[in-house]
Amino acid sequence: MSASTRMSTVARQVPPRPRIDDSVQHRHPQDELYLRRALETGLTGTAPIVEQYEQRISERYGIKHVLAVSSGSAAVAVALEGVDWEVGDEVIVPPSCPICTVLPLMARGLEPVFCDVRPHNFGLDPEDLARVVSPRTRAIIEVPMWGYPSRADELQGIARSLGVPLILDLAHCHVTRLQGRWLAEFGDIACFSTHEGKFMSTGEGGFVMTNDPARDAKMRAYTRFGNLDGKKVGLNYKLGGLQAAVGLARLDAIDWHLEVRARNRAYLLERIDNPLVRELPIVEGGVINGYALLMQVTQGDGRRFVEHLDAHGIPSDVKKYDNQPLYNYELLAPYRRDCKNARELLRSLTTIPLHPQLSDEDLQHIAATVNAYDG
Repeated sequence: MSASTRMSTVARQVPPRPRIDDSVQHRHPQDELYLRRALETGLTGTAPIVEQYEQRISERYGIKHVLAVSSGSAAVAVALEGVDWEVGDEVIVPPSCPICTVLPLMARGLEPVFCDVRPHNFGLDPEDLARVVSPRTRAIIEVPMWGYPSRADELQGIARSLGVPLILDLAHCHVTRLQGRWLAEFGDIACFSTHEGKFMSTGEGGFVMTNDPARDAKMRAYTRFGNLDGKKVGLNYKLGGLQAAVGLARLDAIDWHLEVRARNRAYLLERIDNPLVRELPIVEGGVINGYALLMQVTQGDGRRFVEHLDAHGIPSDVKKYDNQPLYNYELLAPYRRDCKNARELLRSLTTIPLHPQLSDEDLQHIAATVNAYDG
């Protein structure tokens, strides 16, 4: 079947519909209440409303120390202050992660070392990790994507045996679970984003968490100009009171998001029966958060699947950001190290929205379009 015949056939099978919106409306009924509280008690990054926000996150995750910061990339930059390093030292990262994870360490004079991921998962591959770790390695960063957990439990054991701290960049993985625990619990430090497009939003923002008081003290000082003591370098990475206020309100919506997104995922998986695609396998003991549904082609080129969905109004982060191994970018070409699993994984996937604003008609259209894909 020619490409033109195939597309005309698909067009007949899938009636045209307006493009599905992949943005999430995070407005919460209590936003105004908490914003008024912030206006009354202070808007700085050290105001009581920020402390309340940090405490609520700590209670949710059962992790002692939480530090609210100005963005997800700021969270990575601040996490680096929780480990010991010197300019020119190395940090191991997957090439499948967003460039936002790597830029903060490059800005500090650290060198990214790319490590391949496991087949069909965003977690670092232990065998390749053994090949790239060196005496200059000062941290390992793992970056699970789109709410799907990695084997962070196994990586935690490996990192401890190496004596190297493990940082989990969980920008997509709010309340993602593994082996009955929060995925965040398996890192020495865990970083989150609360950007408007993420699972929970403060518009812009993020937070860092750890159970280690010494790491927390170093990170907190760094976000406050080194505590202005003139001995330590620091910058202002604090989250303002207004963002913390809406964060407090939207923490109350997390369970609702989990419920609705799980229902949307179940609806789609019950109706998708195309043998050419499958959901990305979930690691044993893992529970996703429904940030997105990851669909993977079982044969052929996954970018054709991405384009098929896009042509019928179904958005994809993979298309929006042209996800590819980071060493393909000019800025990171000097650190190139071909990682086969990461390359094939990114080429095989697309994201499908699961957010609560999807209508029944949207979900029906998504299922019909996926089923109409013929490779």
